[in-house]
Parts: sequence; structure tokens; C-alpha cells
Amino acid sequence: MYINFTYNASVRYWLYSAFKIIFYLIFFKPHAIKQTVFTILNRQEVRTIRESTKATREAILTSAREIFLEYGYQDASMRKIAARAGITPGAIYRHFSGKEDMFEEIFAESGNKLMQLTESMLNIDFSAMSDDQLIQILYSRISVRTFELLEGDMQLFHMLLKNDSGTYLNRFRKIYIDRCVPFSLQYYSELYRRGLASNMLSEKTIYMLSSSEFSMVCDLIADDDCKNGITSESKQAFLEAMNILLHGLEAELGIRKQEDPEHGKN
Repeated sequence: MYINFTYNASVRYWLYSAFKIIFYLIFFKPHAIKQTVFTILNRQEVRTIRESTKATREAILTSAREIFLEYGYQDASMRKIAARAGITPGAIYRHFSGKEDMFEEIFAESGNKLMQLTESMLNIDFSAMSDDQLIQILYSRISVRTFELLEGDMQLFHMLLKNDSGTYLNRFRKIYIDRCVPFSLQYYSELYRRGLASNMLSEKTIYMLSSSEFSMVCDLIADDDCKNGITSESKQAFLEAMNILLHGLEAELGIRKQEDPEHGKN
């Protein structure tokens, strides 16, 4: 009986002490209660908010790009990307549906360079150019400029062409050709109108030429020898092929003979 009394008294003492502490905190230190409860109960919510920010999305894309280039598309896992970004794998799915979704957005950033180049074609006024300026357009070789723009992201584009099911490539091929054909048709028409060319190319012929140039760039990017960057041998072969195409155009159009400042440099 004595033991039970001692135990009960002890329990009552600690309950009374706990009550006094809680009473003190509620009335004299409410901020302490609030901070403690917030920390304990909302820790997961705070983490969720942090992982949903724009900065986190950018960190995911940066990490994904690094992982794709280090391990390749097939071996790049969501777990590796999450670890590099410093978040949980589940947090990635708040921003992206999966690996393919991330890769598409990364590729879109690089593809914007190509879009900016082809978009610049749409605003050129050939009628305002002198004859010499107009002729030099032929030697500017849009496909070579396209190749040079993509060269900086060669690893990424190489990976794309090796893993693409056709979705991305067909999309950019369509955009490239849809812009190149009207540009070229307008250009060749102006040459013919001024008498700088004795022949005119049909729209179908221009379409096939644009498609061939785009395929040449893609074949070079997809070459395994160039997956870590364009080799000098491959670049030389590409430029030689473009020169052959250029001379064929000169002959077919009957271009008035001009000195090509770029001819023979490559």
C-alpha cells in the first residue's frame, strides 16, 4: 500500500510539473510553442514547398543534363538525377512526368539556337539588297551555320539522335525545312528576276535540297566518332560535301560567276 501511494504521488508530481511548464509556455512563451509545433508537424510541408520552387526545377534540369552526359540516356536514372540535385526522387515528379520529359526540355533549350537561326530567315528583304549582297547569300550556307551552332551541344544532340524514336528529330526537321523552303524559294526567285541566275528551281527541288542538307548535319552529329565533339576529319568532310552541293547549285541555276571569299578556305 505504501509503495502504491509513493507511485501515485510521483505520478501526480510529474503531471503537476508538466502542467506548470505547459501553462508557462502558453501564456509567457507562445512563440516557443508555435516554433516547436511548426518544426515538428510541418517539417515535411516545408520540405515540399522548398522542393516545388522554380529554383528546384532549374536544379533538376541542370543535374539531369550532367547525368545524361556522364552516363548516357539509358543509364541515367531518376535516383541519380535526384541525388545530384539534392532532393528526393519523388520530388522530381512534381515537375516532370519522367526522364523523357526532362530530356525533351533540355533539348528544347539547345534547339532554340536552331530556331533562332531559321527564324532570322523569315525577316530578310532580298529586294533591298545589292546584287553583290544577294549573291553572297548563296555562299553563307545556312546549313554550315546551323552545324556551327549545334557544335557546342554536340554530345547532347548525339545522344538525342541515338535514343530518339523519331519524335524530336522529325519535329525539328519539319521546322527547319518549313522555314528553309520559303526562304530559298524567295531567294532564288529574286536571283532569277534580276538576271543573276538563268534558271529557276522548283519548290519540290528546293524541298529536297533542304532535306538533304538537314540530313547531312544529322548524319554528322550521329557519327560515333563525333559523340564527344566534331573531329577535324569529319568537319572537313562535311564542308567539302557542302562545297560540292554549292557548285552544283551554281551550275544548275546558271549563276553569274562570282568570286566566293569562302571558297577554298576549308
